[in-house]
Amino acid sequence: MGMNALVFNVLKETGINPERFSLQWASAAEAPRFVKLITEFTGRIKKLGPLGESEGIAPEELQAKLEKGLAAVSSRKVRMVYGNTAKAIRKEGIFTQEYINAVIEEKLNKAIVGALSAEAEEEEKPAAGKKAAPEAKAATEKKAAGKTKAAAPKPAPKAGKKPKPAAKKKAVAPKKTAAPKASAPKKKAGTQKTTAKKKAAAKKKK
Repeated sequence: MGMNALVFNVLKETGINPERFSLQWASAAEAPRFVKLITEFTGRIKKLGPLGESEGIAPEELQAKLEKGLAAVSSRKVRMVYGNTAKAIRKEGIFTQEYINAVIEEKLNKAIVGALSAEAEEEEKPAAGKKAAPEAKAATEKKAAGKTKAAAPKPAPKAGKKPKPAAKKKAVAPKKTAAPKASAPKKKAGTQKTTAKKKAAAKKKK
């Protein structure tokens, strides 16, 4: 019920006929009520005609109004006020559609109007920003030109010549150090003399 009243007020503020919206409840056991609700709503929409026709709004303007209404419902302030109002209605314990509509209109009307006016202000801001855009663009282009001058590109290799491959370094194997030769044991001079004497004595005996 509260959501029905909220959407009704948003549509009214945006200039769209609120009769185009209806939120009703029907359980699975209430088939005749469901049929009645759908038949009545369909007949009402047929009488109103296409959206925007009875309101006298052009298609482009209608699209803009619907977007504004969606933004207003999605705004943080409207949602906060709606939540607080719903809590107050639950405390009161009066759940008739007339009472809920009156409370929602009283509490949320200011927030809805504020949200819609904020949307209009945001649309005007880009138009002012577009004038300053060329100056900002020129400044960025100057900065980019200065950077390109500072970092000069390296000359590209000619088409006919192939780039020389980098010289490969030869791996140098470590030099092998020659192992020291084992020196033969030196014979003592005394032993040589004794062997010579023995040979001479053997000859004399013969």
